[in-house]
Amino acid sequence: MTQKIRSIFNRISGMKLRYRMLFVYIIGGALPMICIGVYMVHGMSRILIEQAKDAELVELEMAREQVEEMTGTVSTVTKYFYFDPQLEEIATKKYGNYQEVVQAYKKFTPFLDYGRYYNSTLAWINIYVKNDTLVGNSRFIPVTEELEEEEWYQSVTDKKGGGLWRFCRIPSTDYDALALHRMLKTQKGEDVGVLAVYIRPERFTTLLQDKNCDTFVLLNGEMMVSRQGESITLDQLEEFLPGGEAGQTQSNIMVGRQEYVMTCETIPLIESQDYLQVVSVRAYRDILHDVNSQTAKSMVFFALSVILSVTVIWLFSHSFSRRVERFLAQMQKAAKGNFELEKRLEGEDEISELYDYLGTMIFQIQRLLSEVYRERLHAERLTIQQKDAEFKMLASQINPHFLYNTLETIRMKARRSGQYDIEEIVKMLAKIMRSTLQAGASQVTIWEETELVEHYLKIQQYRFEDRIRYQITVEEETQNLSILPLIMQPIVENSIIHGLESKEGVGTIDIRIESRPENVVITIADDGLGMEAEKLKELREKLNSYNEKGKHIGVSNVHQRVKLKYGDAYGVRIDSQEGSYTRVEIWLPEAAKLKGEADV
Repeated sequence: MTQKIRSIFNRISGMKLRYRMLFVYIIGGALPMICIGVYMVHGMSRILIEQAKDAELVELEMAREQVEEMTGTVSTVTKYFYFDPQLEEIATKKYGNYQEVVQAYKKFTPFLDYGRYYNSTLAWINIYVKNDTLVGNSRFIPVTEELEEEEWYQSVTDKKGGGLWRFCRIPSTDYDALALHRMLKTQKGEDVGVLAVYIRPERFTTLLQDKNCDTFVLLNGEMMVSRQGESITLDQLEEFLPGGEAGQTQSNIMVGRQEYVMTCETIPLIESQDYLQVVSVRAYRDILHDVNSQTAKSMVFFALSVILSVTVIWLFSHSFSRRVERFLAQMQKAAKGNFELEKRLEGEDEISELYDYLGTMIFQIQRLLSEVYRERLHAERLTIQQKDAEFKMLASQINPHFLYNTLETIRMKARRSGQYDIEEIVKMLAKIMRSTLQAGASQVTIWEETELVEHYLKIQQYRFEDRIRYQITVEEETQNLSILPLIMQPIVENSIIHGLESKEGVGTIDIRIESRPENVVITIADDGLGMEAEKLKELREKLNSYNEKGKHIGVSNVHQRVKLKYGDAYGVRIDSQEGSYTRVEIWLPEAAKLKGEADV
């Protein structure tokens, strides 16, 4: 198994770049994208089904709000008639003739007033009264013995002020409507009559007209108030209807061989035990049809996206591979010594930049080859000259011991003759020469370097007498740290030559060696002539130059030696102000590193 996997990887590694890029895209991009897409489409199907079901719940909830608004209006109107003295008088008064009845009817206007005010909701208002002297009409309907025996009338009478909702015929019309029946009472608790307030049937028709599935409005789960659609009957649904508990229910039902999603909103009716149910029944295949249609669109879009992406990656890989092959061919020519570069690659990407860099590199190689050839010739001439100089130096070389012995003889002669100043100068000069000649590549301690600088300064004091003063401060913890030799003396020499020698009056050199958290800093400051801002800028720029021409060779030399030894983070920093001061800082690594180098 491992051998097969290794063989597959070897074949992939041996593919051309364009095929490898396409393969990587298909395996690492297109294939996961296809798997994710299939999974998402499947998940989207379930989501769309759930959304369709949720949409039914939301629509029925909106229907519930409208039904509650209509029934609430009807309940409010019935309360307006409760304890109405004028209505009570009409219902209980004994009339002597027809004209009195007509006059009483004309004076009682609430039926018309409330009907006009709530015209959008109310279809009709009438009252059933027990008064033999009244003449019945469509508003005031006498209660007969047959009416008293009807179940609904007895139910309203038994409720003692409670309401009863019925779906019944509106008097003097040929259509039915949902109505609230309520027994009205006098202030003494005597029956006035049964008030009936009817809701316009078109309100329920409007409620259901936007539904795209079979929808029913049922009273108490059995009486159909309104409906939309004809694909299923109420008889087929009766066994699946929930009870009268308020709330929403949703379930899958089987009617015959067809599966449906039934959603029911149960709405308790105000001040009664009756309830309305808004029931929507949607074939599951209709939901799946919508879902499948959306899924098909998504799959087409997804397939087009995959095809487009594969086409784009193929074109890109082809273009990329072609340009890489041109780049490779040019590099192969350069490797064989043919430095003739073809025209620039098209585009502005990294490959074009690499091709440009290849041209620059070829130019640099040609230039370096020419320089190497010239340097080799020059080196050969220098070697010949150096051999000649060494031969001449051997002929005139003076033994250093002879020089030290001569200086010691001069010192002793000066001492015997009482010339103590000369003795001191010769002694310090000998020490300086010994330190200079023996420095080489080895390191010295800060104390030794400071002692050398002090000898140099004392000699300068003999030269300039009282015009030069100096102060050396060395922190005790830094005295035994090892540093490069001769990095302080060139700076001090520059301070005297360029800062104090031409100054009128007394000049001071202040030398401080201190340890900081991450560095050891040697500061050499003088109060001499200073430098102009332009010269200071020029000197700072020359610090990193290997050109040894100029007045400050010693400073540049010290800076280069420190950088070569300790890294680019260290070296010389200069600050100066014309006519005021010059301060040179030599930054070295922290004491622990200097100590570690000394131990090595």
